Amino acid sequence: MVKNLINKQSIKEFLMINLGVFLAALSFALFLDKYDVVIGGVSGLGIIIKHILWFEVSTPLIVLIINIILLLLSWILLGKSFFLKTIYGSVMFPVFAWIVELVMRHLPEMVSLSKDNDYFLIITISAVLMGVGLGLAMKYGASTGGVDIIQYALLKYLKMPLSLSIIFIDGIVILYGAIEFRSLATALYGIIFMFISGYFIDNIIFGGFNVRSAHIITQKPAEIKQRIFEVLGRGVTEVYARGGYSGNEMIMLICVLRTREYYQLRSLVQEIDDKAFIFVNKAAEVRGEGFTFEYTDSN
Repeated sequence: MVKNLINKQSIKEFLMINLGVFLAALSFALFLDKYDVVIGGVSGLGIIIKHILWFEVSTPLIVLIINIILLLLSWILLGKSFFLKTIYGSVMFPVFAWIVELVMRHLPEMVSLSKDNDYFLIITISAVLMGVGLGLAMKYGASTGGVDIIQYALLKYLKMPLSLSIIFIDGIVILYGAIEFRSLATALYGIIFMFISGYFIDNIIFGGFNVRSAHIITQKPAEIKQRIFEVLGRGVTEVYARGGYSGNEMIMLICVLRTREYYQLRSLVQEIDDKAFIFVNKAAEVRGEGFTFEYTDSN
């Protein structure tokens, strides 16, 4: 049974999750906590609470306490399964951050930036690190807990969409941070941070798939399909469609291809049918023959 659980894939997932959580913790310890950068979520809340308290306390400890409280709530509100999925990242994120802070105390100043002159650089570097870190963790099925727990509780009990709840929660934290630190710039930089980190999270999770899905409506589907086979070596799916206005039946071709191949596709379609209607979508993820593994000869 142990052999079934411990294999190359599970080891890779474990290592990548730890790398991701560590990078996120590095961003927090080296930049966010050190320079009082208030972002959304539990990390931002921890920085605010540290600023409010009248006694000295480690921010990672505050984050850990908040995460433990939220984990207990997740067990009650969301069940055992969600609890088990989030417990590792929820605990290891503040632990890694604490280790980084501890190491930095015994090393020469490695990151020496001015909050007055280098604040945008601080925001950018920390957002990239956080985005890459969280992206890796999420890509391999982990979560650092925190506001994820609140989000899913709001979804379950109030039917609030995740896209809305994250804006709502992070917005409150960032706004309160701006009030506490008496700085509108704090809120604006927090928003910039969220955009940059969100961009990198999406690109880490989906970035390996630089792929487009082309939809072609044409009067010459057979010719175009054959040319796609010959020139691009891509498969084509035929969908029988009906014009909403004309009521005419037609065939729509769907071809998934890499971005660099789109120009060739557009050229050959226009060459055969210059009145063809084409629309292209960015495919978030594509798995299968020709993309995640090579074509195989079926003969």
